[in-house]
Amino acid sequence: MCIRIISLSIRAKEVLELLIGEMDGDLIHYEYHEIEGERGFGNAVFEKFYTSPKHKKIIIVNTQNLKETTNATIILACNYDEWSLRLDSESADECMDEIMEILDAYMINEKDG
Repeated sequence: MCIRIISLSIRAKEVLELLIGEMDGDLIHYEYHEIEGERGFGNAVFEKFYTSPKHKKIIIVNTQNLKETTNATIILACNYDEWSLRLDSESADECMDEIMEILDAYMINEKDG
């Protein structure tokens, strides 16, 4: 499993919509809950093939902006059918690089995950 925690300058809903529009993968699940005004939280789950068509990766993006800044947690894991397989660093880097490239213009900082 690979995890990154980042802060972004756009709303949580915008993060999810941006990734849905830009990610090259299958969207499995999406939900967003508005609390009030521009505050809210949500998540999106994608499935994507990396390095080998037999090895699907699950990408989970959880966002929330309950205060001023949007925080996002990005989790990469093997497909549930492949839990016995390790997430190889090459495909994890490739996947995370794709996500970070999409969000780069909005990134404020990155925390240890």
